[in-house]
Amino acid sequence: MKKLSIALLASTVIKRRKSMSLTQSQLSKLSGMNRSVLSNLESRQYIPSIDQLQSLAGVLGFEPTDMYVEEKPSSAVDHIPTAPDKAYNIAIAGTGYVGLSLAVLLAQHNIVTAVDIIPEKVEKINNYISPIQDEYIEKYLAEAKAGSRTLNITATTDGKAAYADADFVVIAAPTNYDPHTNYFDCSAVESVIQLVLDSTLAREVKPTIVIKSTIPVGYTSSVRKKYNAENIIALVSSCRR
Repeated sequence: MKKLSIALLASTVIKRRKSMSLTQSQLSKLSGMNRSVLSNLESRQYIPSIDQLQSLAGVLGFEPTDMYVEEKPSSAVDHIPTAPDKAYNIAIAGTGYVGLSLAVLLAQHNIVTAVDIIPEKVEKINNYISPIQDEYIEKYLAEAKAGSRTLNITATTDGKAAYADADFVVIAAPTNYDPHTNYFDCSAVESVIQLVLDSTLAREVKPTIVIKSTIPVGYTSSVRKKYNAENIIALVSSCRR
């Protein structure tokens, strides 16, 4: 017996929405679905009605029947939790080693959008080809392409659209250090922060901005004050000025 696959539907909606450069708010207006309901659907927390499914299919161009899969017989093993109940929308700014490794790791149980300014890197990631040499990143992407591993990852150059719906934004942008001036160039980090804030002005609940770039001691506190944003945190080994 076939059953609606919430995971397949969520993945399809996200990928097609992003390929059409639509935000959740824009898709909400086109489909007639409430934005919060649409967000819960993409997080695999909502089962749509038949009318809602048909409306989404009409806007995004997929067959509703393709979202149904053969139901597996239940067993005790099926009830063992293997992943978090909620899949988060995570945008990662930068696809160097740090950013891409985090993207591949988190995409196994969440909905990840990797953002980069280089179109060639974006194209490679969307074709499950690693733009950098790394044994495990290459292995995981190859397995995802072959269908033996689930990776809910897409890449884009449109940071504004990626950040607009994110629950978390991880910044893995380069911060070049000049040993002569003892100075970290954090301009790329601040460009992302500003774009995230601009992209989420209308949101009541803001995304958590996680700085994973190398930054000087005290930097996180300074950007919180500069942008009047308490939702900025850092997960880094800070370096002294």
